[in-house]
Amino acid sequence: MPDTILIIDFGSQVTQLIARRLREKLIYTEILPSSVLDKTDIATHLAGIKGVILSGGPNSVTQTDTPRAPAEVFEAGIPLLGICYGQQTICEQLGGKVEAGNSREFGRAEIDILAQSPLFEGIWPDGSVQTVWMSHGDHVAELPEGFVAIARSPRAPYAAIADEARGYYAVQFHPEVVHTKGGAELLGNFATYICGCSANWTMKVYKDQAIAAIREQVGGRGVICGLSGGVDSSVAAVLIHQAIGDQLT
Repeated sequence: MPDTILIIDFGSQVTQLIARRLREKLIYTEILPSSVLDKTDIATHLAGIKGVILSGGPNSVTQTDTPRAPAEVFEAGIPLLGICYGQQTICEQLGGKVEAGNSREFGRAEIDILAQSPLFEGIWPDGSVQTVWMSHGDHVAELPEGFVAIARSPRAPYAAIADEARGYYAVQFHPEVVHTKGGAELLGNFATYICGCSANWTMKVYKDQAIAAIREQVGGRGVICGLSGGVDSSVAAVLIHQAIGDQLT
């Protein structure tokens, strides 16, 4: 299994972009919808994982029936990055305070970088002003113990926070969208500098692994493949054919 970042999806429209940005940096990712957290063995998903990213989402942590990160994420001893709603649920779950906003902050914003951090290494120097993309209503009002602010904006005093001792980081803005300048590099820093991932994953590696797994599963048996012509069935047909050749009908 390649070095892997697990993304827990809280329903953001741009969660797939988090995965894409990291895969562009040659980091393998897996996405786990928060809707299945109570139906799955989260410890199995965390086994061998190098780090976890909590995505944004449309819900509010000020309500009691909205999704949260599973406790196992905080008990696993691995780095954690929260984005937007992910930041808010980290703070709420670890003893901070989140308040509902009177109005949403949406669009371009400028943040002041307050401190050096591995998250900003090589992209955002201390004391600089950076352009990011905000999309939130609630905001963090009090930080949990151990966290400090490493970036702020006029409307988001905790635009980025860190607990270096535990390897926990969180941002109120969205680094995965192109409107955040240097956002892809920030995600790459989390995966490589903080989580220790080796940037060596490629689609060719994934293809070779898929073919080997199919070959092992099929053995000497035959396979019938229904081909609709869509992307999913076409890719499946090609991979199976390359794995077992004439055993495929």
